[in-house]
Amino acid sequence: MIMEKIERIYHHHDKWEDYKAGFYDNISGKDKELMIQKVVELFSNPKLTEEYMQKATKEWFFSCEHNLTNESMNKIAYIGQAACCLYGGVPNIITMYSWKFLDNKYRIKSDKIASKILKIWTQEKKYQNILKVGNLKVTKMGYQMKLLLN
Repeated sequence: MIMEKIERIYHHHDKWEDYKAGFYDNISGKDKELMIQKVVELFSNPKLTEEYMQKATKEWFFSCEHNLTNESMNKIAYIGQAACCLYGGVPNIITMYSWKFLDNKYRIKSDKIASKILKIWTQEKKYQNILKVGNLKVTKMGYQMKLLLN
């Protein structure tokens, strides 16, 4: 999937919501096993997967700006890992490890959902940028000219 570039946005880690939620933590032992179950549970339910992926892009403003504007980032994976962290406090490393325990149909479905969420987030970010730096009157006129009139 080819996405138009959005200007890279940086935020200091003290603003990252993912950092504060334990996204980068290291877990082992029984806690790790419980978190693996949480990952499988989330991704095995497409409706729940979409809900938490949307939640991540809505609630983690700074983390998403910082990570989803990074061209070298696997954005699809980030959205899935963020969803798992919000859903069950699962660090990204555990989500990556747990991916292999999922049935392939759920992997494909989860990736499609994340792609959809990323597209929506990107479009919203572009629109917000147009509203900030563009001429709102011209923007509105541009959309009017794209309407198909019968």
